[in-house]
Amino acid sequence: MKILAFIPARSGSKRLKNKNLKIFNGKPLIYYSLMIGRKTRTITPFVSTDSIKILNYAKKQGIKFNYLRPKSISRDSSKVIDAVLHALEWLKKKNFNFDAVMLLQPTSPIRLKKEFKNIISEFKKRNLQSIVSVVAHKEIPDTILLKKKKWKYLTKDRNRSPNRQIYSNKFFTIDGSYYLSRVSFLQKNKSFINKNTTQVFISSVYPMVDINNILDFNIAEFLNKKIYRK
Repeated sequence: MKILAFIPARSGSKRLKNKNLKIFNGKPLIYYSLMIGRKTRTITPFVSTDSIKILNYAKKQGIKFNYLRPKSISRDSSKVIDAVLHALEWLKKKNFNFDAVMLLQPTSPIRLKKEFKNIISEFKKRNLQSIVSVVAHKEIPDTILLKKKKWKYLTKDRNRSPNRQIYSNKFFTIDGSYYLSRVSFLQKNKSFINKNTTQVFISSVYPMVDINNILDFNIAEFLNKKIYRK
């Protein structure tokens, strides 16, 4: 199976300027997605960017494709799936065809090598159409929905027990680290996720890391340096 490791890296970022090249524990943030995508022979790393600067950096790291994403699908409102489908068509015209696409967002730089291999292995062995990584959501028991100054608990089956462990195997959050889908699935659903088809892979990276602002960045950098970099 040939898998395209799709790394989206637009130049525009309002909340964290130039985040894809921002130095994260000594390396540009995008570096970590570039490296994890080169851990197996069946994976082909591909960077989708509208930035010459990001493209040049990616090429120095071994990316072979001289691809620039059109500005029309590089706006703040642009969908990642549109960039993925455009890249697949661009590659097809150059006689590069793939069976599946793994989305590796630079904003989720903490990925464990073992989990990276395991999610691909599970995808292949179970002949899945789509799989996404999730993490346990341990604080859900006390999550409330606030509307017009009134609130209610999000969980209907909440009991009076203070023991949070009773919820540990019930609630999960899509963490953004891995999305893996067959090309045919993406073309049909125009998404990496379909509620009736997509399976889940439980990641052990907790708390989840999804960098959108400087606070997220600093927390992720601390976690990577103190806990996961061994």
